[in-house]
Amino acid sequence: MADLLQDLYTVAEVKFSFFYCMFSFWSSGLLVLVCTLSEGLEAFGSVLHSKQFLLLAALYEVGKVGLAKLLSGHGPSLTLARGTPSDGKPVRGPILRKIWIKLGRLVVKLTPVGHLLVGVVVLVMVWLFFVYITVCFGAPILSSWPETGSFCLLMTLLTAYPSLLVLGPSISSLSLVYSSQSHSPLASTIFLIWTCTVLGAWLGAFTIPLDWDRPWQVWPIPCCLGAVAGHVVGSVVGACRVWPLLAGVNSGCGKRKFV
Repeated sequence: MADLLQDLYTVAEVKFSFFYCMFSFWSSGLLVLVCTLSEGLEAFGSVLHSKQFLLLAALYEVGKVGLAKLLSGHGPSLTLARGTPSDGKPVRGPILRKIWIKLGRLVVKLTPVGHLLVGVVVLVMVWLFFVYITVCFGAPILSSWPETGSFCLLMTLLTAYPSLLVLGPSISSLSLVYSSQSHSPLASTIFLIWTCTVLGAWLGAFTIPLDWDRPWQVWPIPCCLGAVAGHVVGSVVGACRVWPLLAGVNSGCGKRKFV
């Protein structure tokens, strides 16, 4: 482990993992405030899959990753890959050659936009995957399509969306995290949060068929509550899991501090 912590990139990953988990945990305070202002679990669960909350959750995730990057120095997060810049020399020769070279330079400049579009496509694919899995588990798709679609969007924002923001908008980022074969502290932390989120949503579904006749048992409120609770629990466990590595980094630097 000592050799592992000597790598500056790994140190940045350890710090990023800790700050990201702590920011996710602190966000639970905002959720408790929303729950307090809401009229019971039914209203709170309805807020979790509303359009306004989903939009705020997406923006908050960007801010959370940005703050963790600022405090840890993790370079790849919130970064779009750029193409190789041109030499800037004037183009000479036939007109077709000039057009070809200028088009190539334009494609290089638009490389970040291409990666951004790839990330959007990946998120849509993940959302469709969650829709398929949710329907296979018995969720209504015709009678309650808005609820099913918004729940799957919430799951996408809690699982795949952070991975793309942190590791880059590509399929390889998801395979790195969800294959669970990576030795990266950051990838394993994101995988842990993903597992707890999915497990929480699955456990929340057990309360739907029970004859308690509670208003919060309506689909998809229990699954939304379970997913958010699982995300918070995964963040706490992830922070506790990374803390010994962070303490090792601090002791190796000879200073007792967080960064």
